[in-house]
Amino acid sequence: MNGSNGYAPASYGAPPQGHAQGYSPYGATPPSYGPPPQQGYGQVHYAQNYAQGYAQPYPQHGLMNPMVTPKNGGLAVALELLGGSFFQTFGIGHLYAGNVGMGLGLMFGYWALSAINFVLCFAFIGFITWPVTWVVFMIISAITASNAAKKFNVEKCGQPAF
Repeated sequence: MNGSNGYAPASYGAPPQGHAQGYSPYGATPPSYGPPPQQGYGQVHYAQNYAQGYAQPYPQHGLMNPMVTPKNGGLAVALELLGGSFFQTFGIGHLYAGNVGMGLGLMFGYWALSAINFVLCFAFIGFITWPVTWVVFMIISAITASNAAKKFNVEKCGQPAF
């Protein structure tokens, strides 16, 4: 800012002749864009942008929600059985299926019953009640996890019940 008028000094020179407004020191002139399309208030023309090569903002799949992925009932059952078999933790399939309350209830409920059965092992009755509790939880939690995944798919994804 050495110029007396507050602008760059004149020694920088003017742009070459013939390139007054679109001059670029890199050799290419920037593309000129037209004015934005005129639209009324609240009107959105997605079809116009789609015709120009842009993707539609939201795919239309009838009643299905494109942002929610459907849950696999078989995977919910597998998570229940693997968690219950190896880690004595039931409810993981319910957590996967979006049924958080039931999943946490099964998890902490089984742990509470296991603590009671551990104490009952000192009276030797716990050796009978603990395996029975485990088998009952394996069966009930697997069935309800599959149903929870199906219910999630019907309610959140719009898939028909089958």
